[in-house]
Parts: sequence; structure tokens; C-alpha cells
Amino acid sequence: MEKLNKVLKNEKMEDFNREFLSYNEQNVKKPFSYFSSVNCLSDKPILYRRRDYYKVSFLVGEYVVHYGDESIKINGISLSFFSPSIPYTIEQIDEKENAGYFIFTENYYDTFFNQSIKNFPLFYLDKKPIFQLNQDERKIVETIFKKIEANYHSDYALKDDIIRNHINELMHFANKLCPATERDFQLNSRERLYNVFCQLLDQQYPVDIDNPRQLRTASEFADVLNVHVNYLNRVLKEITGKSTSDLLFDRLLKESIILLKHTNWNIAEIAYSMGFKDISHFNHFFRKKVNNIPSYYRA
Repeated sequence: MEKLNKVLKNEKMEDFNREFLSYNEQNVKKPFSYFSSVNCLSDKPILYRRRDYYKVSFLVGEYVVHYGDESIKINGISLSFFSPSIPYTIEQIDEKENAGYFIFTENYYDTFFNQSIKNFPLFYLDKKPIFQLNQDERKIVETIFKKIEANYHSDYALKDDIIRNHINELMHFANKLCPATERDFQLNSRERLYNVFCQLLDQQYPVDIDNPRQLRTASEFADVLNVHVNYLNRVLKEITGKSTSDLLFDRLLKESIILLKHTNWNIAEIAYSMGFKDISHFNHFFRKKVNNIPSYYRA
């Protein structure tokens, strides 16, 4: 009930516009962005739709990177490449320095090099492109990062061409390194599966009218996670007390209420973006979950 009350909490439209709509309008459509250490250390959250971007991160400290079905422990200097197709989170243990990171869309790279970044060896499915660097390697990576940051803030008309060349240089440099191999065994296989499921679920939101949820059913999540749906249900039930479908429906309800209260989309648009065929199915879902209809939350 406490979580539901937080969802139903009134919020000024101008506040929502700043935190949600501006995110959709500004960041999602931007093919490249650089975030410095100053951005990362500020209290203001950095919003972007993870499923749309590749991310390259340069960190110093102690971290556990949960990447796909593995947890990789890093202690020192690290360079990490993240694909939008694989769920990930970075768990900070002892951060000594955050040099920043940058994000870019698949199209930003592909159109310039006339080839798909998915075919680059760093992003083969059997690889975990997370690297622990020595001091010499750190200097090389820092230099490339500084060049990318300088060009990002410059007024040069063709700066994106230079940035893309630096991205490619960084990827080729990393491709010659050996990926970090120290695994964090504190999580058992079921806990890792639960973490990856949660990350994958987070990637489905927030939605927009032109980009509805990609995964909707327990079977679809199980397919992406490469496990049988019965096994996924059993693991989630043991950890949360709820089935996969219950967890999906709870999140669907929460996100639907947010859109009803804080956007000007009509109910049909919200229903479609959430994966419902029509309003009647959307109404039936709400009656079943909260014994009310969607328009009640809009009012």
C-alpha cells in the first residue's frame, strides 16, 4: 500500500515535464551524449533510455558489474562497454574516481562506418567487455576520453565525425585487451537470474506512444533470459513470493497510473503503449487489479 500511495502522490505538471517529458524530448532523440565526472557526482539524476544506447564507462574504485547472467568484480581502473540488448547495473562499493561515461545510439555508429556495431567483436554474445586497466592503459584511455569530451563541447561542425573515430579507436584498443575475469560469487545462480529479470523489466519503461513495451509475457522474458518459463516462475516465487506474471502486472499497473496522472495522452494511447489491444482490455485489467477503471486515476 505504501508503494501504491507513492504512485498516486500528486505532482505538479511542470515538475513532471522537467523530469519526464524533457527526458523523452531531449535525451532519447540525441544520438550522442557525454557525461563528465561532475555530472556523475552531482545529485541530479541522469536520465536516458538505456535500451536505446550503447554506453562506455571509465571508473576507478571497487565495483561489482552485473552484466547479463554474471556478476564481475572490479577493483582498480576499469573500462566497460554496455550493449542495449543486455541488461546491466553497476554496484558501487568504494568509488575513488568517476571519470565519466558516454552513450550513443546504434545508428550513430552504423551510418558513419557503414557497418553494424553489433558485428564488432566486443559485442559478441559470449564476451563480457569489461576490462581492468593498468596505469599505462589508463593513460591511453584517459587521453581518448578527454578528446571525446573536448570535441563534444566544441562548436566544430564536423565534431561528430571525430568523436566516432575516437569511439572506434577506443573499441579497437579494448578489443586487444583481456576481459576482467574475477567473478563475484556472492550471488548464486537464482539471485543472478532475479537481478537480470529486474533489470530487463526496468528496460521496458518508461514507454512512449511510438515505442510500446517490447516484452509483455512471462514466456517472452524467459526466452530472453534463456530459461524455461516454469523455472523463471519458480525462482521469482521463491525470492519475491509472486509469480512472473504477478510481478509484470504490478509494474504494468504502476506505470499505467503514472501515465494517467502525468501525461495528456488519451486512455487509448496509454492502453496501446502498454500493450493492450483496446480500451476494453485495459479497463478489464484495472477492474481486476484495483476494482476501478483507468479514468478514475485520471480524474
